Amino acid sequence: MKRLLSCAESQDLDASTRKLFGLDPLLLMEKASLRLWDRLSLYIDNSAELRAKGKNLAILALCGKGDNGGDALAMLRHARSAGFGNLKAIVSSQPLSPSAQAQRGFLLSAGIPCPEWGSLGEEEKACLYAEADIVLDGILGSGVRGAARGEALKMLEFMGTAEGSERAAPEGENQPLVVSIDLPSGLGDGWTKDMPAIKADLCLCLEPIKEICLSPSARTGCGSILSVGDVFPRDLIAEAGSSFLLEEDDLESLLEPISPESYKMSRGRVAIFAGSLGAAGAALLCAKAAIAAGAGYIYLYVDKGLYPLLACSGESFILRPLGAEAEIPECDVILAGPGWGIGEGRIPLLKALGSASERALILDADAIQILAKQPGLRASIRSPCALTPHPGEYKELLKSFGPPEEEPFSESIGALAKKLDMLVLAKSHISWIQGGNTRFVWEGMTPELGVAGSGDVLAGLFAGLLARKIARSRKVGATARFSRRALERSMEEAACAAVIAHGGAGRRLAGSSGWFDASQLVESCAMLVHGIDSREGARK
Repeated sequence: MKRLLSCAESQDLDASTRKLFGLDPLLLMEKASLRLWDRLSLYIDNSAELRAKGKNLAILALCGKGDNGGDALAMLRHARSAGFGNLKAIVSSQPLSPSAQAQRGFLLSAGIPCPEWGSLGEEEKACLYAEADIVLDGILGSGVRGAARGEALKMLEFMGTAEGSERAAPEGENQPLVVSIDLPSGLGDGWTKDMPAIKADLCLCLEPIKEICLSPSARTGCGSILSVGDVFPRDLIAEAGSSFLLEEDDLESLLEPISPESYKMSRGRVAIFAGSLGAAGAALLCAKAAIAAGAGYIYLYVDKGLYPLLACSGESFILRPLGAEAEIPECDVILAGPGWGIGEGRIPLLKALGSASERALILDADAIQILAKQPGLRASIRSPCALTPHPGEYKELLKSFGPPEEEPFSESIGALAKKLDMLVLAKSHISWIQGGNTRFVWEGMTPELGVAGSGDVLAGLFAGLLARKIARSRKVGATARFSRRALERSMEEAACAAVIAHGGAGRRLAGSSGWFDASQLVESCAMLVHGIDSREGARK
């Protein structure tokens, strides 16, 4: 896992680094700008179109008054040292920060034009933009507060960020590669989707990456994200923030080991309450995904009218009809909601399912809709609970429990999880997992996963992986692990493992099969999880 930071935490890290080494801001800027240029230079070398321009590649830096603008100016200096000669900058007309002013002076000494924004006419600006192959976005940095305004807003509008505006070069003319430095200008901790921000083609993000860049509504505006490391000390990074970016390599450490002598009852027990007439597939996918996760004993409870239709489908799980009085089996995890419907009869059942404080509960799909429509239900749920809403369900939860939907996503998910005292796995092209004081982010960006049943597979994986963790704790006899906090921690780890397995399997399928259906996804998840389990077993 890699750290993610808020913009405020990033600024604290910058200050801590300068204090640790007694650095002048200009010295830290030198290191950062060198790393940024080296990363961009590698990108240029790997791009046939840009590489073909040779040293005549035209680079324009659009620079605000702060240190982000100074980084862009310093990158031009490094480009000049590397032999590139077609370099220009447009700098803010406002007083520049000392570091940015120094960088401008260095460029002027080298004969690189750096006119002020206010000294140029609109036609001159558009011409400079259209002649560029690369435009470095150094208008605003992580210190921005609220929406851009004044000259900075005019620069953003010039770059085509305002509603109804277009980039400075009209369609059909040269459209340069827009490269944002650290984060697209306009983004910040308080950013919401109605605020203007640069739409970058490429974002060179200093590690740790700013978590706003991975907000679902901001991610597409960042283009391709390339991380730039070795700027800040590792020990200071390790102490910063409480958000993490999940990577596929993290899955192995998150899976509970399976011993060679394990059997079905030792790998966890899951009870699934899902499906209704017309939505039988959701129930089957959940059960099969829990099996794919490695859980050993699966109960599937369905309405009596659905039972005959599924009676021949339960070769590897226990299928039971759901009567007026729910018979809740002894199990480690309950999953409720996929394809369930939202009839009134579900309300007392949800109360019963969430009545045991020592048993984990996962609410998905229709169960989330019921909770959102009946917020009073929250008081009757005593089980450690996780919610897995898609964007529409997430909005419904915000309407019932707050905060307002207009709040920045990073703030709303934290507030919602705290208000409900539940883990929230908000799934979309970027999935966020908000636990008690920690959050995890999975950068999905796999449109092939947008298929009917994909969410049911994720819910089943989550339940199965959580059951494995609880069963492991029961086997080793660690009573302390059954505390509520221990269960909640297991939920966080299982949720992380589920989104990685789900996303990693989806990427593999997309690469080998193109578009796929949810049944194929279950098989791919099983292969991915089992492959790691097999490696673990071989090491024993």
